[in-house]
Amino acid sequence: MRNRTYYYAGREKKKKHIGAVLALLLAAGGLLGFWSFFRIQEVGVVGSTHYSEEQIKKIVLRGPLAGNSVLAPLLCSRDRTEEISFIDAIDVSYVNPHEVLISIKEKQSIGCVRYLDCYVYFDREGVVIESTVEKDGEVPYYEGMEPGSVCIDQPLAVRSSQFLDTAVNLFQIFQTGVADPDRIRIDGKSALTLFYGEIQVMLGKDKYLDDKMARVDAILPILEGKKGTLHMENITSERKTVTFENADGSVRKN
Repeated sequence: MRNRTYYYAGREKKKKHIGAVLALLLAAGGLLGFWSFFRIQEVGVVGSTHYSEEQIKKIVLRGPLAGNSVLAPLLCSRDRTEEISFIDAIDVSYVNPHEVLISIKEKQSIGCVRYLDCYVYFDREGVVIESTVEKDGEVPYYEGMEPGSVCIDQPLAVRSSQFLDTAVNLFQIFQTGVADPDRIRIDGKSALTLFYGEIQVMLGKDKYLDDKMARVDAILPILEGKKGTLHMENITSERKTVTFENADGSVRKN
């Protein structure tokens, strides 16, 4: 009887061992099937202007589980990305078992200045976003406001406390469709000069900018092909007279 008891006990133990092995195999097979079926083969990227699609893929889809279309949205989406220049937030969304979509929310540069051999970009809070050797033609470029020092994620160190307000005001105006200048110069008295090809637009101080820039937008097409200076320093809410001084010295009033 005792031998039979040992026999049954051994058989039950063997069954449990086999059952555990089968459970592990089924779990492994399920995981393998899950990984194979939801394996990312296509990646869409929207919202990125500073990085190529390939660069975004390398930045976002990192880690051993980032190749799975179900897990990638959970593991790779980030609300804040202080460590990645120009990118504020990343959202990875499931499209189908073999495709995900990466949506990029970029940090918005409202202007750039020159520092040593680089162009320094800053946001509307005056915080430095990035420093690069290449100039982005889509971002207003300011001369005369070279910073004394530059530190990423720190406020831009310039001599004029009014500069940031002026940059924000102009950026908002440019966003309405007013033509962006090639560059903007600010002199020691905070007077603004905009350069459009061979045309200089002297705006004077940061006052009545909306009125001045509305006139600039209307007049520039008339001056196409000409060289000279458009004087708008004296424009106010009541005074609208604009003077154009040709390169040859002749003057025209509007």
